[in-house]
Amino acid sequence: MHLTLLFLALFMGIFMPLQMGLNSMINQQWSQSAPIASLISFFVGTISLTIFVVVTRIPIPPLSTSTVPWYAWFGGILGAVGVTALTFLAPRIGALAMLSLLICGQFISSMVFDHFGILGYPLRPVTLMRVAGVVLLIAGAYLVNRY
Repeated sequence: MHLTLLFLALFMGIFMPLQMGLNSMINQQWSQSAPIASLISFFVGTISLTIFVVVTRIPIPPLSTSTVPWYAWFGGILGAVGVTALTFLAPRIGALAMLSLLICGQFISSMVFDHFGILGYPLRPVTLMRVAGVVLLIAGAYLVNRY
């Protein structure tokens, strides 16, 4: 099962440049605005998820039973900012440059989150090999952006 989850994560990585390319098409060929293109993307995604939840009859728990900390609700804002920024960047710097730098940022922050168990991530200490892996990713991002 663990291997299946790893392949699912890898497969989902394929969707990021695809999504940003499609959003960029809306931006460049219709809206001329990364925020509008992102709004359309979120709107279509919201409609899609609403249909999925209704069709699969997933119950929505009452908000009054939530024990989620107040700051957890800001994930949607981060998603909106991220999608808008990537929609803006994609046609300007290209998919490879955009994603190589995005991945480096994700690895750096993820290493910190895991090391300190931030936001409930399991504690996974920073090791020399993990740092070496992130340094190699940064070197790779440098190479694909430089040459």
